[in-house]
Amino acid sequence: MQYVFHLGAHKTASGFLQGNLAANLDILRAQGVFYVNEEMPVALQRARKTVNRLYHPARAIPEPDALAAINSKITRRAEAAGATTVLISEPDLLGPSMHQALAWGIDNPGFYTQAPAALRLITSGLPAAHTRLLMFSRRPETYIVSLYSEAIRSAQLNLDLAAFCRAVNFNAIDFASLRDRLQAVDPALDLNMRAFERIKLGAETYLRTFLRDLGADPAAFVLTKTDPRPQLDANQVEALRQISMRGQSERWRLVKKLRDQVLSYAPDPAYPLELPSWVRDSLSVTSEGRRSGAA
Repeated sequence: MQYVFHLGAHKTASGFLQGNLAANLDILRAQGVFYVNEEMPVALQRARKTVNRLYHPARAIPEPDALAAINSKITRRAEAAGATTVLISEPDLLGPSMHQALAWGIDNPGFYTQAPAALRLITSGLPAAHTRLLMFSRRPETYIVSLYSEAIRSAQLNLDLAAFCRAVNFNAIDFASLRDRLQAVDPALDLNMRAFERIKLGAETYLRTFLRDLGADPAAFVLTKTDPRPQLDANQVEALRQISMRGQSERWRLVKKLRDQVLSYAPDPAYPLELPSWVRDSLSVTSEGRRSGAA
């Protein structure tokens, strides 16, 4: 049995891939792929909750083999279905996004700080030589803006962009380092990390690239086109920040209506979200240091 974990990262169109995998479930089955998200969603939910215990300040740390029994059950179900590959797709299995960690009350959260521990959890009991990781990287600048846009859209935070950057350890965003930390868990793991922005040539190209990396034949798959949620513009962000968050207001129905009205408009390219210059400068210096170190 081969085990494939698609681990995001966050803000790399994981939802688009998951939607298309679900829509082509019969084709996955015919090609010997046991897609856990659809076949055993409760098992995936338990895995996600177990990983969150690594990070959440109010929860007990899980045992290293806490997911071994779940993985064994998944294997048995996959074998019974005649599958040769188990696929799990879930960015949260490496831990929460930075804005989620901030919403939990974690001070100055970094970039997947406990990813190696999370990887050991989710692969507990699985043979490393038969386990593959599929991930996508992003440029730090666009990644931060996308994270912030999602945080405002989902009403998890109410900070302006500069305050958000001061609240998180944005200089920790380093996909090459993340890849190295995950690979160090076990050199036998097969880790494939692609640059998300380099292959963002269209939805079909993205899906077919993922399927080929999975080891599936993309020819039989039917693309389900979904409009990705556009990144908010600066005016939308400011409007949403002025509206009370979630249902905290006594007039929560009005709050929801106002939020829906703001989100119903397409972003205006004339008012883009832009990182403060001091953030761009810091990321530039950090990137130069990484290149020098690599040389």
